[in-house]
Amino acid sequence: MKEIATQSAGPEKARHIDGRINRIGTGDLIKAFGSPSGVDDLATLRAFVAGRMRRPAWPLREWTEAIRSRPAADAVLIDATALLSGVDVTGTEHGRSRRYGFHYLDWLVPGVHAWLLTGEGRYLEAFEKHLEDWVEQRDSVTGEWPGLDVIWYSLGTWARCRSLLPTLEVLTASPLSDRAWGGLVSTLVGGARWAYDEHDAFRHGNWQLVCATELLHISAVLPDLAEAASWAERARLRIDEHLLLDVYPDGGHYERSPGYHKMCLTSLQLAAVVDSRYGSGELARHPKLTAMYDWLRELVSPNGWIPHLQDSHVEWPARSLLRGSYVLDNPVLASSAAQWLSPEEFAEEAAMLPAWTDTARQARWTSTLASAVSTPAPAPQRTSVLGYSGYVVLRAGDLRAVINCGPHIEHELESHSHRAVLDFVLEGQHRPLLWEAGGPPSYDDPEYLSWYQSGRGHNTVLVDGQELSTDRVVSTDPLVDTDLLAVFTGRHQGNGVPQARTIAMVREEPSYLVVTDSTPGLDGQHTFRACWQALDPWRQVGPLAFDTTGPDGSGLLLLEAGDPETTAVETLEGTARRPDLVRPEARYEPLHTLALDRDRGAFTTVLVPHTGTESPSVTVVRSWATLTIDHGHTVDRVGTNHWVRTRRDAGEQLSWATGWQVRELADRGRPLFRSAAPVDVEATLRDGRLQLAVTASGRCRIWIRVGQDGEVRLNGVPVTTVSDEAGWADLTLPYAGRWTIEGATHA
Repeated sequence: MKEIATQSAGPEKARHIDGRINRIGTGDLIKAFGSPSGVDDLATLRAFVAGRMRRPAWPLREWTEAIRSRPAADAVLIDATALLSGVDVTGTEHGRSRRYGFHYLDWLVPGVHAWLLTGEGRYLEAFEKHLEDWVEQRDSVTGEWPGLDVIWYSLGTWARCRSLLPTLEVLTASPLSDRAWGGLVSTLVGGARWAYDEHDAFRHGNWQLVCATELLHISAVLPDLAEAASWAERARLRIDEHLLLDVYPDGGHYERSPGYHKMCLTSLQLAAVVDSRYGSGELARHPKLTAMYDWLRELVSPNGWIPHLQDSHVEWPARSLLRGSYVLDNPVLASSAAQWLSPEEFAEEAAMLPAWTDTARQARWTSTLASAVSTPAPAPQRTSVLGYSGYVVLRAGDLRAVINCGPHIEHELESHSHRAVLDFVLEGQHRPLLWEAGGPPSYDDPEYLSWYQSGRGHNTVLVDGQELSTDRVVSTDPLVDTDLLAVFTGRHQGNGVPQARTIAMVREEPSYLVVTDSTPGLDGQHTFRACWQALDPWRQVGPLAFDTTGPDGSGLLLLEAGDPETTAVETLEGTARRPDLVRPEARYEPLHTLALDRDRGAFTTVLVPHTGTESPSVTVVRSWATLTIDHGHTVDRVGTNHWVRTRRDAGEQLSWATGWQVRELADRGRPLFRSAAPVDVEATLRDGRLQLAVTASGRCRIWIRVGQDGEVRLNGVPVTTVSDEAGWADLTLPYAGRWTIEGATHA
């Protein structure tokens, strides 16, 4: 009899748990394998399976040998030691969300791992005892999420298959009792049946995707199961649908979280291995799978981590990239991984990957491994625009800003999107300079919504202390991206009022950022709070000037160009993961908030990275629409759509100037360039002459000053110009594109 509930199912379908799922006896298990001839008990079924099961995607024997005598083996033994004492297999002492995670049984499998590493039967005996206790007691466990069974739900069936299916290969020929072996197999079969019934139609999110990959996995490892073919068909259909609808064209996963992206990619990686060994091999050739690895490479920092954006952990993708190289037959991913893995770590991870039976492919893989360390990884672009995912990365040397400009995304249970937009993190000197709250230690954390997801824990501007709505209405302007400067501008209405933010990064030393926030026409009607988050405490070094410096002396100077008399300052403390600068791990430590409050939504913030315990001498002065930033040896004059740098150490000589969508570019009131239509322009002074780079949207007439010789080159071609009495010569750019003009003067 099926146990079908009539109440709403919540995040999943109405309850569909019956005896064919949670009460599979010996006879039922034999029938599940097609009632093979001569099989009439668990012992004979076990012998039948032993001779016919296929290897799992990532076999334990290779993994065990790869970590033997390595720190990873020590960690396994520590985890397994906990199994030698009593364990409450119901997990009732865990919180609302942690209780579900407990029944993934990740805590149980170290018993098998430790037995493989040491050969000591006590570990296997502990595994057997706790597995049998769990099978006996699991139906008594209840959860607190309405409509979501603790044991039989998507993540539970996925995670147990992920953990337990690889153990079947080694346990089938082990001293494990037939009874425990039967409990293991029935758990896997029951989970697959539940997943097949649950996922009969597409739905967004990570739950269904990862569940489908393990459904494919078990169908391939145990092909004699009568339902294996139907499981595989449904799994492939769901996987194909998710690659189409749940992976953006830029490779990002639908939920926009690096942690959940990596979780989904790891599952797809497994499915691709299974398909390559036992199927058509088409999955590994899917362009979206390659794009998902490229997405990781675009977001990874020079230190090898990806920031904890949205509900994510700090992620180190190097090992995943190496496995991606193995799965996709892609040497670039291996060379990318090699830059962040030590030779020992690289060899350890490679040793876990079983040899391909295709000799040609194995030969290519061997060649990839041999050359990966010595082959330079592709250098990152100076700017990465992941427009579909809603992230933009600006780079200047080792300085890097990752900007969030994407939508709020729904989820099966609770959204993993944070209540912030146009926020960003900043890294430099090989450490975070501006950081954010990121994902919580647990979704049961009392500050999950009030801090980790809240705008309070992000580098953003809050309005009246309220949380950003899910309907953000985000838009971005075309990016300004030159060798000298990158300028990002975005707008949103998530706080009920129109807000805009411009983030400009200077790429030439001294390299720094200017962040301009505005909320036009609302002065005095609301309270605005600009929040800035750092790993080390903020100290005030001047009027609206603050510094945060790490123990190594690297830090960030923040100067706000507003009125100190109308700005209230507050410092607060929260918690966030701090990435270790040596090891791929992150610990929860204090995150320090600098909050600037005023009744105007306009903030102009200059962010200057530095080294040394002393703050650099930088002054910021606003005069009408121009911001002057004086570094001592260089002076920058910044307008709404132009930037001019002069060098005091060269007699106030122009260094460069740039403007975007301008008709005129000037240096301290002296025009350098004019145009009949808005264009983007760069002007660089070289040997007393200006070199101009102009990007036009169509045919366009421009004017420049030329010397007495009148020599002008357009994209390297000499052209004839005639100057007027003021020395201006007109020139026509014949069609849209980027044009280089040589021969102009700086008069």
